[in-house]
Amino acid sequence: MLRLFSTVAIALAGLLMLGCRSGRSVLTISELPNYDTLSSDHILFLNFLITGKPGGHESVQLASANVAHGKMKDLNRPVHFPTYIKAVPQYTTGTSEREMVFEHPLYHAAEVSDPSGHLRREEIRAKEGTLLIRMPMRSGLNRLELFSVTPDKGTVKIYTLSFN
Repeated sequence: MLRLFSTVAIALAGLLMLGCRSGRSVLTISELPNYDTLSSDHILFLNFLITGKPGGHESVQLASANVAHGKMKDLNRPVHFPTYIKAVPQYTTGTSEREMVFEHPLYHAAEVSDPSGHLRREEIRAKEGTLLIRMPMRSGLNRLELFSVTPDKGTVKIYTLSFN
């Protein structure tokens, strides 16, 4: 009986440790829709499904990926909330592109109207949300790392997308 208890305890500890690891997947860019080997400029659109709670307890899944021809415009919106998602592209040369910051889809602030017609900022909490990342595709793109940033937990890696 003691042997069974210790085996079950070890198995449960292993499962809990697996739950703490960040997600990981691999994407082959040349197999994406609209990818053209003759075009020199590509924009990569990555859509992620995020569930759970902010601060490293998120589950991230790549929902879709597409490629478009063209150059990027700097259209990033500022994030005014202390909880957010940080995306950092990594390259085979060891350099990293500037990090991108996005509102956290599970916990963010939104402007809502009250009954009198005045706007106010309100905290929005969700159990599921989507994150769209639009980024230039440069040669040597190796992986994209996603981090959950919260005031109490700091920066926690939640997902790594590797590119072939």
